[in-house]
Amino acid sequence: MKLETKEIRGGKYLGKHVWICHYNRPDMQKKPLRNLKPVKVLIRSIDELPENKKIYYSKVFFSPLNKKGEPLAKYISPVDNTGYRGYCGNELYVFNNEKECKEHWNTQLNNYFVKLDELIFTAADNWRSQKEDLAANIELI
Repeated sequence: MKLETKEIRGGKYLGKHVWICHYNRPDMQKKPLRNLKPVKVLIRSIDELPENKKIYYSKVFFSPLNKKGEPLAKYISPVDNTGYRGYCGNELYVFNNEKECKEHWNTQLNNYFVKLDELIFTAADNWRSQKEDLAANIELI
């Protein structure tokens, strides 16, 4: 089941294990803002962060788990870095099981495949028409 990231940011599921994923690429000419494959994480309080690390717009952060189920030192913010003042940024997708998270991940990627196919088709059509325009100007000697 998909969980509300806003509730998680407020501290509702502190100490629980969840699955997260997110693929966000608003500008197809640039690399993704966030490319986070499905991963099992522990929800931890920001009080556990080192002093030199900051998480904004949230009372919690996510720690990926190792094979033994122990949290790693890595931390993941529930929101990306597009936030500004009253807007927190784009939230991660959070699920309570692996299957739904992976299905949603695949859906996100398939949506971008459709956009990429449109860009490829548009570019090919553009170059094809330019080639035809140039070919029409060839003068026979």
